[in-house]
Amino acid sequence: MAEVRIISVISKLRPKVVRGRTVDLDALAEEIAEQSGFDLGDARDFAYKFATAMVRHLKVGDYVKVGEIGSFYVSCDRNKKLKVSYRASNVIRDELATDFQGKFTNGENAGLDDEGYAAKWLELHPEDTVIMRDGSTRTA
Repeated sequence: MAEVRIISVISKLRPKVVRGRTVDLDALAEEIAEQSGFDLGDARDFAYKFATAMVRHLKVGDYVKVGEIGSFYVSCDRNKKLKVSYRASNVIRDELATDFQGKFTNGENAGLDDEGYAAKWLELHPEDTVIMRDGSTRTA
């Protein structure tokens, strides 16, 4: 019999997006060249110059807003460890909300509350004890 915290249960059972293939800057440049009629070399050159310019601005702490793509910025933790963050534009958020074509794992668990996740876990692992956020426990 194992004791499992509800946060761990949620982490394991919550819906997750199945990651698709990785698309790199060269692939994006090829796609842009095909769609726009630009020469592949020019599209690739622009993509790399764009990325270089973006990094240059982030390195000095600038907030980089890229139109309908969104915004990029640098923050740090209490030890000054840097982190680059991205905030999607409303255009991207709306587009994904209305027309996401990827796949999910554990999609059937969408909308469960802590009690629902505990019950689901105990169905799969009846020998375990789930420790809830308030310290109370649930068993099968």
